[in-house]
Amino acid sequence: MLVDKSHSKKDIVNLFKKHGVILDDKLSKCNIVKNIESYIKDFKFNDKIKNETELKDYLKNTSPKQRPNTSQKNDIMFKAKKIIKWAKNDYIFNGATYKNDVEPYQDIMSIYMWGDLPSVRRACRMYNNSIYCKNHINPVITAEIEEELNNNKFIKSQIIHNLQVRKASKEDPILIVFD
Repeated sequence: MLVDKSHSKKDIVNLFKKHGVILDDKLSKCNIVKNIESYIKDFKFNDKIKNETELKDYLKNTSPKQRPNTSQKNDIMFKAKKIIKWAKNDYIFNGATYKNDVEPYQDIMSIYMWGDLPSVRRACRMYNNSIYCKNHINPVITAEIEEELNNNKFIKSQIIHNLQVRKASKEDPILIVFD
């Protein structure tokens, strides 16, 4: 069976792990692809991948993950950092970062589709908070990263503090207890 080269070994291992098939990480991608027919037999299907033909189509097509090459990533990161710097300097057009309100808009429009990168998400958020924001720009985030962000948000929101303040005698007027 052919597997598109855009799927990394890690992507394939994670896909099968999510669906109940444990693959050996020590195997090379070539060995995993050679034996993929035997792994498909144990694959547990769900709402996203309903049957064997959908799984094969998914593996034959290019990966939905966003992967810029090195030069693209350097350019994306430079533009994102430039927008973040402009935002931290109170959105001033002094020529150090930007000269007018068109330049940040052009930069954000060229990088918003790489929303899997945290710097791009932050740059979009800071651009949207500026008074020079022409349109609200939402970064494009893959479903896997979106799920990871939601899990992180859930974990961070589950902080429960047990603070008890008790009045005591005159020697110790207030007793604070964290349990």
